[in-house]
Amino acid sequence: MPTDGRYFVRKWRAIMRLSDDNEICQRALHALARNRDPGYHFGGHFLDLECCRFGAGEAVFELVPGPHCVDVDGAMNLGALLLLADMTLAASNRLHVEPTTRTATLALRIEFTGAPALGPLRAESRSEGFSPHTVLAQAASAGTVRAAGTVVARMSGIWVAPPPIEGRALNPLPWERKHAEIVPALSPSQLDPHEKKVMRRVRLALRAAPHGGFLRNLWQPEVRRTPRGAVSRLSVGMHIGNRVGHVQGGLLLNAALATAIGAVPHHPLLTAASAWFISPGQGKALRSNSTVLQKGRNVAVVRTEVFASGGKRVLEAVSNHAIASRP
Repeated sequence: MPTDGRYFVRKWRAIMRLSDDNEICQRALHALARNRDPGYHFGGHFLDLECCRFGAGEAVFELVPGPHCVDVDGAMNLGALLLLADMTLAASNRLHVEPTTRTATLALRIEFTGAPALGPLRAESRSEGFSPHTVLAQAASAGTVRAAGTVVARMSGIWVAPPPIEGRALNPLPWERKHAEIVPALSPSQLDPHEKKVMRRVRLALRAAPHGGFLRNLWQPEVRRTPRGAVSRLSVGMHIGNRVGHVQGGLLLNAALATAIGAVPHHPLLTAASAWFISPGQGKALRSNSTVLQKGRNVAVVRTEVFASGGKRVLEAVSNHAIASRP
């Protein structure tokens, strides 16, 4: 047995890794318990977004980093950041509707400053409410995501309030309620078949991330490069669903952008993306197809199309990619 300290360092890391795995599994069981109330979704409960302000046309949320949501380099996972952005923009629009109203993302734009998403993130957005000039009223919101006071991303989007889905009652979101409810975590024996499938995905993602970066393995699609760009496949399930069973808007965009990033590996810095949500992400799996429109010495542009089973178009996105400057 080595006596120079290396053995003890390895043992300490193994203990910490086991502790992280247990914490992530317990967090998932707690999120599944809270998800049984049809007012939110597994992803939001799992990340445990904290609502700091919800009123006067403004919404503010914070996301605390941890092994469950950061990549190997310690930066916030892109999927977690996009879910935070989508939920914060949507929340400022929801201030203008009844708490049980269903809202849906119509378009979303995000611009990254290049500052690293390290430490707690704070997302802020404002909305002036729904316009009366369209039959299906639309609302626009805009805001920022900051890390340590520095702007990491600027964001904006358009939302609509479509009719409710028949047979699916929606309760208010956690921050729209007067009193918070304490819900104990489920035990493995209490899980239904869909919840068991989520826990299987969680355990598989943990095994695929022995050195961290758990969330990338849970939420990111399988990406493969092609002569024209890249393609990917994302299995649909409760782990990426929203409160009506469709793929959550931020995670849908994450699947598209993960594919786009894979299409231009020599331009790894994502600088901006615009997305249009065309139809709900549903079915057994989503397929993304990224085509490189332009690849220059310093900048690349990628178009990504996302399709559901049967070829139904779900989302279109155009993204800008760049080469990072040397420190």
